[in-house]
Amino acid sequence: MGDVTSSKWRLDGYRVLITGSTKGIGFAAAKEFIDLGAEVMVNGRNGADVKAAVARLGKRAYGCVADVATPDGRDALLSEVSSHWDGLDCLVNNAGTNVRKPALEATPGEYSRIVGLNMDAVYHLCVGAHPLLTRSSRPTIVNVASAAGLLSTGSGAAYAVSKAGVVQLTRTLACEWAPKIRVNCVAPWVTWTPLLARTVEDDPTGHQRESLRKAEAATPLGRCAMPEEMAGAICFFAMGASGYVTGQTLCVDGGLLCEGFAGACVQRGG
Repeated sequence: MGDVTSSKWRLDGYRVLITGSTKGIGFAAAKEFIDLGAEVMVNGRNGADVKAAVARLGKRAYGCVADVATPDGRDALLSEVSSHWDGLDCLVNNAGTNVRKPALEATPGEYSRIVGLNMDAVYHLCVGAHPLLTRSSRPTIVNVASAAGLLSTGSGAAYAVSKAGVVQLTRTLACEWAPKIRVNCVAPWVTWTPLLARTVEDDPTGHQRESLRKAEAATPLGRCAMPEEMAGAICFFAMGASGYVTGQTLCVDGGLLCEGFAGACVQRGG
């Protein structure tokens, strides 16, 4: 079952693990994978959220409550995957966190938490999932980084370091594990997730809304992304259609990285 597919643009029979997939980009990716024919292991730290996500996704979704920032959580998650499938076709490292503070304001604990989940957990899950991935005839890893890992976006130094680390990890593992396992990366820009919506709507000062407006104004496409737009890029890297692509980072950023500064020749809304 794990090696049956009907098209290089389909994912029929694929077995997919997505961390941090109860909401936002992770949930949108889970839905897209399932729509394309895959089975998905949904992961999150909150049991109620995992149960609700699985119920929404339907019969080809399974759930595992685990904190991937911890060794025990990662072990529990990989054990659960092994109990459902005899191998793994795609690992999506999506779980992440941030505390938006300048380097001189961030605490050592905040730094450790950001780097621990955003980078360390990705490294250890890639290594831990390797035996499961090598049982597949088409194994892929898709890491979710950020535009902040490729240029300064004012998202905080700890976050930027962690996401830049994910980009370089992607390149390195793509070379170390070729030709058996393909490893690629998606780098999102500001995305309208439930967390962002809550942050903007619950801010009585209006600072968050103004920050979002500035981010959209700096983006050539003139808006933030939707989670489904990230999901499409993630799924592409798992498909046979991307079979000769590895070690790459796809910036799903509305053109942000192409334009360092919107100068006099750039007209918005024209």
